[in-house]
Amino acid sequence: MTRENIYLGKRVPDIAKPGLDSTKEVSGICKSIVRDYKSGRIGYKTAMSRLNLMELIIARDSDFTFNARKERRAREIVEKYRKKLMSGKMARRKKTTRRKTRRKKGRRKKRR
Repeated sequence: MTRENIYLGKRVPDIAKPGLDSTKEVSGICKSIVRDYKSGRIGYKTAMSRLNLMELIIARDSDFTFNARKERRAREIVEKYRKKLMSGKMARRKKTTRRKTRRKKGRRKKRR
């Protein structure tokens, strides 16, 4: 059974080794998740799921588990962005859509 890659932030450049290995990357990915939510690309549930997944990755990643200070700092970063996401739930920019005007039912004028 192979694992499928999950999008967490494609615009964040990978620093040093491939994969998640620095708190700078954690911060960049969390920031992009919140930005995607606020711009309307993803929903609240998806954004929160991705932040929860970030925390799970941090807990299981060997780069963070061997360094307790680094792991604690990464978890603090994820928690900070989770709070931003929760506080910004109502402040999300909504896309405005134009309503189509309905025609009045009745007789149409004949064209000449």
